[in-house]
Amino acid sequence: MKKGIRIALVVSLLVALTVPAFSQTPQMIDALANWKRSGQAAMPFLRLGAGARTMGMADAALALRGDPATLFYNPAGLAYVQGKSLMFSNMNWLIDTKIMAGAIGVNLGQWGVVGASFMYFDYGDPIIATEINPAHWGGYDEIGTMSPSQFVVGVAYAKQISDRFAIGGQIKVAHEDLLGSGGVKTRIAYQLPDGTWKHDEHDAKRSSLALDFGTNYDTGFRGLILSFAFRNFGQEVKYEKDSYDIPLAIRFGVSADLFRLLNMQVQGQHLMIAGDYLHPRDWSERGQIGAEYSFNDLIFVRGGYKFNYSSEGLTAGIGVKVPLGFGNVRVDYAYKHTGDTLFDAVHVYSLSVDF
Repeated sequence: MKKGIRIALVVSLLVALTVPAFSQTPQMIDALANWKRSGQAAMPFLRLGAGARTMGMADAALALRGDPATLFYNPAGLAYVQGKSLMFSNMNWLIDTKIMAGAIGVNLGQWGVVGASFMYFDYGDPIIATEINPAHWGGYDEIGTMSPSQFVVGVAYAKQISDRFAIGGQIKVAHEDLLGSGGVKTRIAYQLPDGTWKHDEHDAKRSSLALDFGTNYDTGFRGLILSFAFRNFGQEVKYEKDSYDIPLAIRFGVSADLFRLLNMQVQGQHLMIAGDYLHPRDWSERGQIGAEYSFNDLIFVRGGYKFNYSSEGLTAGIGVKVPLGFGNVRVDYAYKHTGDTLFDAVHVYSLSVDF
């Protein structure tokens, strides 16, 4: 009885402390940083997640633990990696583009867990670049080809401060080359005081440092986990005329095993539910909910939904884990419905190895 009262008091205190903070944080940030700039962030690929497991759950992965894919959501989840764990994923993204990503975590015992991640955005076949020239047939000249590319690499560290609380951080270097090596340059023309015109040529290569930081807290109430993270805190990226911030987002998440939360005894089965709330720099508030059903920790079925996204909504996925002599291998697949007739559905494949 006393234990139940203590748990109730702790949960009530957490709600009392966190709800006002959650409700006031977006307003305080908007007032201090003037973030109401929809669609005006540089390197928007930095907001993407990775991994078929998490994407099958609608990216509601902020409070997940022990999966290196959490480096694309909340680095604190890395603190629960046991031994060594790696993940590689390939996503067929919109308009024939692809995104390849990977992450690894290595547990160093009392020293915590170190990790690394990468993401590469492949734009597919080169694009023919043209320049207006009324003197030529057709009104333009072909001036070369464009092969855009974008990537980000990061190194991370996470540690369990206690048996219920963990923190983690990641430093990333992001780079984009929007023109590629096909000889194409951006050209800016301006008139000098004497009436003559001058042309300047620039490439489209930009780099930026970014920082992720997060926490993961087990409330002690039937496995209920709360998490907080911010992603992509970094410097502005300067283009020819203007500078733009990278897509910083503040995120709050919760997860729990529904069977345990309801005090149900179900042998060999788990039903994880998760929800995330996002306050991004370059968009209005977003939400996502997801679930993962597992049978004997070998077969997984997932689903979720994303709210207030322009072309994303329903997600689904499956996974199979195969125990081998050296460890476990898991193969996952995710489907993301775009809800837009202009884009095909998104398919994600990933391979994870724990050893």
